[in-house]
Amino acid sequence: EYIDADDGAGGVNQTRTDTATGDCVFPIISGVREENITGSEATVLWDTDEVSDTVLVWGETIPPSNTSTGDRRTTSHSVTLTGLQECTVYWYEVESTDPAGNTAVDDNDGAYFHFETLGDFGDGLQPCHAGQVVIDAGVYSCSDTVTFRVTDLDLNPDPEVADTATLLVTSTTETTAEFVLVTETGPNTSKFTGSIGTAHGPAVAGDGVLQIADDDIITVTYRDEDDGSGAAATSFDTAVADCGGPAVSNLRVDTITDQRATIRWNTAEPGDTVVEWGTTPSLGRTTTDSALTTGHAVTLNEFADCNEVWFRISSTDTYGNTTVIDDHGTPFRFALGTVPGLYYRATFENGADGWQLGGEWEVGTPQGLFGDPDAAYNNDGVLGEDLTGLGDNQGGYEPFAAETAASPILDATNWTNTKVMFYRRLRVHRTDDASLWVFAGPGWPLYRNDGSTVTESSFSFQEADISSLVDGKPGVRFEFRMRADAANEAGGWTIDDFIVKDGTQPDYGGCSDCGTPPAFAGATSAVYNDACGASGVTVNWNAAVSWGTGDGGTYNVYRGETPDFVPSASNLVASGVTGTSWDDTTAPTDRTLDYIVQAESDETCGTGPANGGVVDGNQVRVSVSETTSRPDPAEVAGVMVDLVGYAHVRLSWEPAAGATSYAIYRSASPDGGFTLLAETGDTFYEDRDQGDKQDTYYYRVRGRNACGTEGP
Repeated sequence: EYIDADDGAGGVNQTRTDTATGDCVFPIISGVREENITGSEATVLWDTDEVSDTVLVWGETIPPSNTSTGDRRTTSHSVTLTGLQECTVYWYEVESTDPAGNTAVDDNDGAYFHFETLGDFGDGLQPCHAGQVVIDAGVYSCSDTVTFRVTDLDLNPDPEVADTATLLVTSTTETTAEFVLVTETGPNTSKFTGSIGTAHGPAVAGDGVLQIADDDIITVTYRDEDDGSGAAATSFDTAVADCGGPAVSNLRVDTITDQRATIRWNTAEPGDTVVEWGTTPSLGRTTTDSALTTGHAVTLNEFADCNEVWFRISSTDTYGNTTVIDDHGTPFRFALGTVPGLYYRATFENGADGWQLGGEWEVGTPQGLFGDPDAAYNNDGVLGEDLTGLGDNQGGYEPFAAETAASPILDATNWTNTKVMFYRRLRVHRTDDASLWVFAGPGWPLYRNDGSTVTESSFSFQEADISSLVDGKPGVRFEFRMRADAANEAGGWTIDDFIVKDGTQPDYGGCSDCGTPPAFAGATSAVYNDACGASGVTVNWNAAVSWGTGDGGTYNVYRGETPDFVPSASNLVASGVTGTSWDDTTAPTDRTLDYIVQAESDETCGTGPANGGVVDGNQVRVSVSETTSRPDPAEVAGVMVDLVGYAHVRLSWEPAAGATSYAIYRSASPDGGFTLLAETGDTFYEDRDQGDKQDTYYYRVRGRNACGTEGP
């Protein structure tokens, strides 16, 4: 501040001020680390809480003496060193000075930071004196062999022989380490390999086998006596145990016709596709697809209308774990459909079915000749041109062909709303004429290729409304034609399942004779809507796999208070449910309730409570305790802390009364600052990858009841 007695312009005693900021605090350095280490380069990074310069002091000895600099005004500091020597330890400290001249130095409390450049031992760059262990795969099954390797120059004292070393192998199940001998891959390679078999079951210490369970963490640890700096270090790598087959969901049978159906399901991980099936419960047939996928579909097409089919499915993942799904130990069952409003059908399974065949038209099994299919759309037989290799164009129509396949003469005097449908695979050149005609007096072309080349690679569904042409006529005939020129012949027509029907009816429908019940696995769970309030129970189930001889259906829910109750009208609490869950808002409280859910088809010739349909009759029960309050959890006792494989901190404790789960907290201080790490329903928890840290941690474990209330 300055008082200006005379500013030269008539002003007197004018106050003049200016300001500056005092900065007596040096920058706070954090996050010192190395990245992108190779055999000749490395990048050192650190952060500061204020803008400052970047100085790295480094060298091969302590104290380091070389200086390299980076950005002069930044909070994210980086210095890249080049021209370094392979397999060499470099020591360093970092410095940052702010614009006010305050300098911060971090030398790792006088021990200095260090890194080691990599070396090439024949398999690319890898650590030299700082040993590093690597597990060869990320996932192993419960009947597998875990293989691993470690590289360390210090494990190679004798360059003339293949040396050995010992590693520690643990799992979430087997926390006491198995000691595994690893052997050098050859004299003076400094590369060591080893393995251990896995097995499913409880831990057996020292048996040379690693016991694991699904989702276990497998850890291989190398205790390095000298990481190149003279200090001991720990290197570990982890893999995951996959001992369970793929989880299956959304199993269903759909696209049901009079001769075929598709079985579909989804898996949570890729697996193969296997369906065991047959027309009796003993099955006897198997259809497989080895491709690993999460969306599975198998079409079965060797039936007649209203046939019953039994089946079970399975999927095996890439680790050899298999999941088999059936109806509680017995195969699922479904029924083929029928063709409602059927007037005429030719499946070509029993010869020509009265068709008149001219030229090279045949009825039989397709052979895949000249672009023909190698199988029928359904079952075995088709109607087609040259199925067996007649004439010069084996499998196809001949030059100048003029040939027809004509149906029997059909009486349509009682037909109404007539529709024709069939499955076609057609291959014809544009200069040839492929057509389908209907004759009921004069002839009308229902289809012709009209100068277009058609090269179908699969069967396609064809349909046409012919009611105006044939309804009420005493004589109706259909005719497939082929007229060819002298060149560019092709495979011609292949026809399967030629059907004439009432077009107002569905193409396919259930047999509706109450002959086959729904395939339904029953209820999956019952859960209270509010653990600490009387707000009802929700019962859940998976959709019915099929509806038997019905076209669809609904679900009925029964409730009892004894585990052996029998479903009846007296304990029916809901019927005609269309979804896959039901909210029982009137569930009585402070008692254990049991529920049974049954599927009922939409037929009306049975005894079901919703509409007189067929009921599957399963007796699968699910239980729930509907209460208005829960006791507070007791204090968790007997907490133990163990170091698993020098890699993970494992907490274990005794069950606490009233606890349905446990909350795990961690802090760097025993006096506070605890943060929630995880919540688990187990009585153990592993704080992964914390075992080799130089930090001190404090843990708390508290029980939680179903209401979320924590104990002491």
